[in-house]
Amino acid sequence: MVVAESESEPRTRRRPLTRTLLASVAAAVFVAVHVAGGDLKVTHVLFAVVTVVAVFMLDRWRAVVLFALPFIVMTAAYDLQRFVGAKVTSMPVHVTALRTWELAWFGIHTPHGEITPAAWFQTHTLAVLDVVSALTYLGFVAAFLVMAVWWRFKEKRPEAQRVMWALLWLHLTGYLVHLLYPTAPPWYVDVYGDGPAVADAAPDPAGLARFDDLFDTSWFANQYSTSSNTFGACPSLHVGQMFLAVLFALRFRSLRTVAVTYWALVLFASVYLNHHYIVDGLVGMVFAVGAYLLVHLPGRLRR
Repeated sequence: MVVAESESEPRTRRRPLTRTLLASVAAAVFVAVHVAGGDLKVTHVLFAVVTVVAVFMLDRWRAVVLFALPFIVMTAAYDLQRFVGAKVTSMPVHVTALRTWELAWFGIHTPHGEITPAAWFQTHTLAVLDVVSALTYLGFVAAFLVMAVWWRFKEKRPEAQRVMWALLWLHLTGYLVHLLYPTAPPWYVDVYGDGPAVADAAPDPAGLARFDDLFDTSWFANQYSTSSNTFGACPSLHVGQMFLAVLFALRFRSLRTVAVTYWALVLFASVYLNHHYIVDGLVGMVFAVGAYLLVHLPGRLRR
């Protein structure tokens, strides 16, 4: 018995070191990819360091690290999209498909013909809506994480871990669709027209530029200049993510008003800011339902 314990002790000590080594290799690869791509930033290095530290401290901060792990993977996957986007994969970009669906289902009649709601909003803007929409977009990730943290650590719901895994599956499936079926956002059609896609078109803040102009800043211009994928309009992961929060809020009977309100604001802002069609948001909501069901499927099967 003593021998067995003494043999298992070194093995137990080796586990954190093995995990940390693997995490260090993954972090080094992440940084190396950015170095090779010529776009390494301080934030990339900090992300890599934080990831390694989190893995090393898994035994001591287990609940927190396991909670954050899906978000860490999601962030890395989002960032690495820039190396496998439409200009790299040569997948055909669908410029008019979403616009055609939008006009058929939600078209607005005007003296100059039928236009999309996103196009209509660009000639019916208000400063207060610019500010509210911009702040909504700016805080949607933080809002989701705050709700997830509340459920997991304030209300002490172990099942709230599923919130983060659902978030990961929502984004990974969304990123995959963005790569396999790249679609142009409404602002792209306004800038480049509905002809053959310009594969290396730069990301654009679209309606968020109005916020920059109001406050004489370049916050959103800078933020979107580093966007990983220009042609990731559908599904809208902004709308999908906040609808996912609504689904869990309804399940937990907690923060329902907060979740529904923020989801409605994001849905409105996505169209008002000319970033998405309504169709994109609806598809994002379908993906959210799929991610929600996926993380609850194992439990249902065990029954």
